[in-house]
Amino acid sequence: MENTASKQTENKGGKGFMKINSSKLGEIEFKEDDVITLSAPLLGFPDLQDFLLISDDNSYPFLWFQSVEDTDICFILIETNTFFKDYNPSIPKRELKVLAVSDEKEMKIFSIVVVPTDPKLSTANLRAPLVVNFEKKLAKQIILDDDTLMIKTPLFESK
Repeated sequence: MENTASKQTENKGGKGFMKINSSKLGEIEFKEDDVITLSAPLLGFPDLQDFLLISDDNSYPFLWFQSVEDTDICFILIETNTFFKDYNPSIPKRELKVLAVSDEKEMKIFSIVVVPTDPKLSTANLRAPLVVNFEKKLAKQIILDDDTLMIKTPLFESK
């Protein structure tokens, strides 16, 4: 059975705050302005569209992409260029339009990370990055038409 987020609203100094209880991150307090809406659902998650991007000094350079609708769903992200300095995918103009991006400086590109039992074997999905327009609070996972990019790109070099 799906665990749906129970949103509670509080009034602190006249500003409405909401809370969810994430199964991975615990209680998260946020404002509606913090919510990033997906213009199309992530692959495999057709019913989820509202997320919070959470940065934590303890987990940097990894970020959390927490679903507001299902508190059991939380993805690990990286700013792709942190690990892959030469990563500069060509985002189709139609996708930029969907995200209301008029200048590429308005967007940030993230990759979803899979962390197996041995974290040294973590991989990032470079083929389908998550592009976020923070100004408009819109995001979309974009499947790139570039066969050189892998879905499971190792984050760390094997030794």
